[in-house]
Amino acid sequence: MARITTPVPGYSGQGPGGLMFQDGVGESDDPAVIAYCQGAGYGIDGEPPKRQVPEPPDPREVTTSVVGARVRDAAVDPRPDDFRAPVNAGEANPHGPDVYAPGLPGGGLQPTAPPMDPEDDGSAEVGTKEAGPETPRPVQAAPVAEWRQWVLATQVDNDPEVHAEVEKLTKAELIKKYGG
Repeated sequence: MARITTPVPGYSGQGPGGLMFQDGVGESDDPAVIAYCQGAGYGIDGEPPKRQVPEPPDPREVTTSVVGARVRDAAVDPRPDDFRAPVNAGEANPHGPDVYAPGLPGGGLQPTAPPMDPEDDGSAEVGTKEAGPETPRPVQAAPVAEWRQWVLATQVDNDPEVHAEVEKLTKAELIKKYGG
């Protein structure tokens, strides 16, 4: 009868070939079970179990392969031509609450695609003043200063109190209130 020790110290339960272990030790006289346990790293008759400790890979030898096209996250790396980029993209923590998507396409009054006519950026329909071609509505990825300038030039009257309020608003608030 061979005394078999598990590679996992203190294991109690069923092992290979129905062999029962109690506190990491079991006994068997089946030559097939003993041969399997030798090859699998179990200790046999007082010989300690062989624990295989994998060597960590050398990062200089690890390679990556890209399947498909590389993906760019508009919340981390916004570009001016992004359609409906997340609000505050590139300005705040992309995983924090200040960067959020403006909504699903097709929900409410939101456009589902960029305007087809390059002359029509959709800004004439938003707000209280008519936006001319000289002051087009900024893209959503534009900095907050650009949004403030556009709101002051096209959306509000020359009231100093309103101008002071606009200067305090964040980009997300400007987009929500004056057209996003």
